[in-house]
Amino acid sequence: MLKRLIAPMIAIAIALTSLTAIGLNLKGLANSSVEDQDYFIKLHPKTNVAIVEPNYGYFYHPDQAVTGDSSGQPLYQALAELNRVYGVEEARMIRFERKGQMIPNLYVFLKSTEPQQIVAEETPLLQS
Repeated sequence: MLKRLIAPMIAIAIALTSLTAIGLNLKGLANSSVEDQDYFIKLHPKTNVAIVEPNYGYFYHPDQAVTGDSSGQPLYQALAELNRVYGVEEARMIRFERKGQMIPNLYVFLKSTEPQQIVAEETPLLQS
């Protein structure tokens, strides 16, 4: 009789624990969404240009303590990733005024819009 009660209770406890863990993980993923990103990369394959835009939420946030960086320095972080994947020929910072704020955009001219294959470099073996 006792075995009949323990097995379902263990199964229910495992199911509730799993659902709780999944729920907490989804809540954490939802909190670390678009609002936390400093910039967004938009690829324009026909022109070999990528536009790196700041997160506009920082510039137009209702809380006055949250402000965007109009210097555009955080946008340069995207260059390493773009260079690794596509190859970068040139980058230009463009600023424009929108709703009273100076907004920086980084225009990146790419070598290719097709991702480059990353091939491991061959190093010669040391000979004794």
